[in-house]
Amino acid sequence: MNTVSTPTPPPAAPARRRGPGRPRAGSEDKRARILNEAVVLFGEHGYAGTSLADIANAADISKAGLLHHFSSKDELFAKVLERRDHEDALSILVESPTAEDVAVEAPVDAVGNVDTLDVAGSAADIDTDPWALLDRYIELLERNVAHRDLTAIYTATAVSVLDAAHPAHRWMADHLNGAVERFEASFEAGKAAGLVDPQMPSRLVARSLVALTDGLQLQWLCSTTPDTAASESLGTDLVAEIRLYADCLRSQWAFQETPETPQRPKAA
Repeated sequence: MNTVSTPTPPPAAPARRRGPGRPRAGSEDKRARILNEAVVLFGEHGYAGTSLADIANAADISKAGLLHHFSSKDELFAKVLERRDHEDALSILVESPTAEDVAVEAPVDAVGNVDTLDVAGSAADIDTDPWALLDRYIELLERNVAHRDLTAIYTATAVSVLDAAHPAHRWMADHLNGAVERFEASFEAGKAAGLVDPQMPSRLVARSLVALTDGLQLQWLCSTTPDTAASESLGTDLVAEIRLYADCLRSQWAFQETPETPQRPKAA
């Protein structure tokens, strides 16, 4: 008697493994899940190196489903940048007990969003005391090194400075403008308040501070990338090095008040 064997069905394809710390598909709002995956992919591969199909696959959603929430790659990228700004603001609410838990989880980019430093309730001090502004700026950097994805987004958009038609060009220009202008204005206010030597070249120092932070951030990302080709010379303690620079600025340009000679400038 002949028997008919039933073909063994092929083994199911292994499920795609999600990255560490990412929630399972369906465990959060679809729009938020798309945005979360876009943050990671844009940070890793930049705007040009990331497709909508890549993001849809990472978010376990069809491309059509993604386009239901975001009409284009440009719109999604803009939302990623807006999210950076929003989370930067949340990250500096360190003086608010009700916002503390949220702030701890907020990735930041100190260079681009120094203008958000005043939301924590100490705007008056920051506006009149540039040394207080620098202290808060360093607090932002301390959070920066703990949250890589959104930090990488900033560096990944650097190419936009060479292309005015790039979706991130205006965003990048506004952020660089804002950072330099905020520091410059703070230094000038410090001069008026008797806290800063009037001879300090405010704009030059502001630009140098932003450029130094930008450059060290790039070196930090390069040196901490898995399988990096970076040598040990690029390994940077980003926070410690910016703190050192800030201390040097304070030593050179801050006024030192003493009983004998109030409001005299410190020696360079």
